[in-house]
Amino acid sequence: MEEVDEAQHLLERGKSAQNSCICGWIPNPLVRHPIGRKVKETTKVIQGFYEKSRNSNFKKVYYENTPTGIVTAVTSATRSVDKKEDALESRASITEDVMKAITDDKVHVIGVYGPGGVGKSKLLEDVKRRVQGEKLFDEVAMADVSRNPDLRRIQGEIADELGLKLTNVETVRGRADHLRNRLEQDPTKKILIILDNLWKKLDLKEVGIPCEDDNKVKGYKLLLTSRFRDVLCIDMGSDREFQVNELKHEEARRLFERTIGNGVNDLEFKSLVDGVVNNCGGLPLFIISLAKRLKHGDLAAWRNALNIEESDIKSQVELHYKDLEDDRIRLVFLVCALDSGRTSTRDFLIYCMGLGLYKKFNRTIENARDKLMMDLHSLQDSSLLLDCDQKVYFRMHDIFVDVAISIASTEWNALVGRKGDGFKKWSKDELRKSTAISFPRVGIEELPEKLDCPNLKMLLLLERQSSLEIPPSFFESMEKLQSLCLDQCHLEDVTIIGNLKGLQFLSFRYSTIARLPKEIGGLTELRFLDLRECTGLKVIESGVLRSLVNLEELYMEDSFGQWEDEDKIPQNNASLAELKNMKNLSTLSITIPHSVSLSRDLPFGKLNEYNIQIGEVWGWLGKNNESRTLKLKLDSGNLLHEEWVHKCLQRTQDLHLDGLQDGNDSIHDLCVEGFQELKHLHVQNSPSFQYVVHSAEIVQCTAFTKLESFFLKNLNNLEKICRGRLALESFSILKIVKVDNCGKIKHLFPLSMTRILSQLEEIEISRCHLVQHIVVDAEAEDGDEIDEDLKVKSCNLRRLTLRHLPKMTSFYKMADYSVDLFDAEQVCNLFLRFCACILYVRI
Repeated sequence: MEEVDEAQHLLERGKSAQNSCICGWIPNPLVRHPIGRKVKETTKVIQGFYEKSRNSNFKKVYYENTPTGIVTAVTSATRSVDKKEDALESRASITEDVMKAITDDKVHVIGVYGPGGVGKSKLLEDVKRRVQGEKLFDEVAMADVSRNPDLRRIQGEIADELGLKLTNVETVRGRADHLRNRLEQDPTKKILIILDNLWKKLDLKEVGIPCEDDNKVKGYKLLLTSRFRDVLCIDMGSDREFQVNELKHEEARRLFERTIGNGVNDLEFKSLVDGVVNNCGGLPLFIISLAKRLKHGDLAAWRNALNIEESDIKSQVELHYKDLEDDRIRLVFLVCALDSGRTSTRDFLIYCMGLGLYKKFNRTIENARDKLMMDLHSLQDSSLLLDCDQKVYFRMHDIFVDVAISIASTEWNALVGRKGDGFKKWSKDELRKSTAISFPRVGIEELPEKLDCPNLKMLLLLERQSSLEIPPSFFESMEKLQSLCLDQCHLEDVTIIGNLKGLQFLSFRYSTIARLPKEIGGLTELRFLDLRECTGLKVIESGVLRSLVNLEELYMEDSFGQWEDEDKIPQNNASLAELKNMKNLSTLSITIPHSVSLSRDLPFGKLNEYNIQIGEVWGWLGKNNESRTLKLKLDSGNLLHEEWVHKCLQRTQDLHLDGLQDGNDSIHDLCVEGFQELKHLHVQNSPSFQYVVHSAEIVQCTAFTKLESFFLKNLNNLEKICRGRLALESFSILKIVKVDNCGKIKHLFPLSMTRILSQLEEIEISRCHLVQHIVVDAEAEDGDEIDEDLKVKSCNLRRLTLRHLPKMTSFYKMADYSVDLFDAEQVCNLFLRFCACILYVRI
């Protein structure tokens, strides 16, 4: 067709013109202008064809080739990786079917079902990556439901992906209301919610997902997985279901060969391959797991794998467990199952250390955590743990959980409660021998008056029953107890816990505890105390924290904040000065009201990890998850002169500043030694700042070498991002820039910082009423420069947002010409073509 040939010709002309301006950052507008006029004419023709296709009932196409442009290679690389990771024809076919259903306006709830270990979760991850890469939805949120659904966790996972804070909301119903409001706040947004691993009906309204009785609502779609089709089509009302079957032999063999590598061609093993693959039952989970185990195995290992009965999946897991070389790693695998196979590394560490698994590395909790992370990676490499996108969580497959619990109960005297069962199901002998007991949100109704467990080292009661009370004699025989987790429990009085003198790890996370009594101060062996999200905690009796002299890690996120001044008489509540007694303290998360006077010799400067928030202006929500975060509300600059603040600034990775009224004109000058570790910077409501960096004209300044993002808001006197001469490594990995309501700034960057511009992935400018350009030729500036090669051959910009900029006239200004700010349609076409970015313009 003539029109198609013309369109292709225009694309080829576009490619030849793209490197001729701003050293390749965007195409030369003088060259592009005539092409643009022709594109506009051709676009009208194409739109005519489109209208005809609509009237002719053409089927909707959900996928199209990315326009040829500067960053097409990024998309192509992503697709090639996907293709390499999933070379199974059967899975690729199902993925395509699911993608078509997702883009079908008549389909609202999609289900994927199949047996455990068949690869449903992997398929969902592939679909999620495709959806996000092709930008089919405005937002995508995913949560793992599991056999014993924990609504708080499910809500939290969805909220995290949506950027919603739920930590200050105590009840499940309240959290559901917040989540529902967030999902309904913009009816025009397309949202995909993915719920993996449903075992039974999940009440979406209890979670906070708005829906009708048939789980359908306009504006978002559900993608679900389950082992059982009835759960999807009957309980969840799916519109379309797709079955994931076991792999047929040839495909299973290809997956096995691809995983095991060249070893499969060894003549000694070649004749055994078919038999070994058959014993995996066509389940990718076991094919990959077994292949990894046999990759360096000898003939005996292959024969053992060959002799396992095809139906005996448990035997395969047990064999894989026994093949683990280190006894400690075997026990780590078993401990993983105690919390339903899904937990955070922070929580998991206290389980393992309480059981004595890391005695050799027990000098500090930090040393033990490093070793634990290596062990968890070993289990992932062996396919006994699932790979997880989040660094702070890990997951074990349900099949492995069941096997691990079975092994743990027979070989290790660990007891795990099930739904509807309490302590009565175990004999007195089993309880007396037990070293670990776990009730992972299974609905235990009551505790016995006394639990005779003289060998118990770890107890997990992760329950949210308002009627669950701890009897006075419950802990009497637990002299060896090291770890106690009472997460999500309703606890009116925890005085009795003060009798557990050997306790080293104690967690009250999410619990409705209101008071930490003086008896807790008797736990002088305590090394770890978790009070995260105990929003009702109002009193920590004076002297309790001072007595915990061996404490290494203290977590108080979204928790206690009623600190008293240390010189107050009488002192009824804890003071910050008590923390000075904790000589071993290395990790701290804490909220401090602005009204509290801060001691000069607080131990914060010695911490290895911290999240310190001073002032009520800050919240705990954040996606950076850096190990050192500092948020300061500054009514004056006095706090910045404290020694501990200086030490923290040198090592902080995520810094938030608010309210500095006087002092330095440059943010960079706040830290004399330079922000050597800073990755994320957020500065707001601070009129004293005129620049982010201000260097002398002669002296070259090296600044923010590790900075990945900065957000500047309400800086009334901000004139420039940079003034003066910067070294080449300055801002060398910057990716995200956001500027909001900064009244004096006229442009974002000088042309001399083109290299920095080329690496940016997101730019957002809002309510800056004097901004005229994003980029200005350095010749028009006051000697601003950066020592670098100006030749740039690529652009990574993905998102450009411009809002309420009345003076904005062009993207960049040169000595001879400028690129006009076209209407939104033209600008969108330009940047989608040449920068593959999402563009929002609201002048």
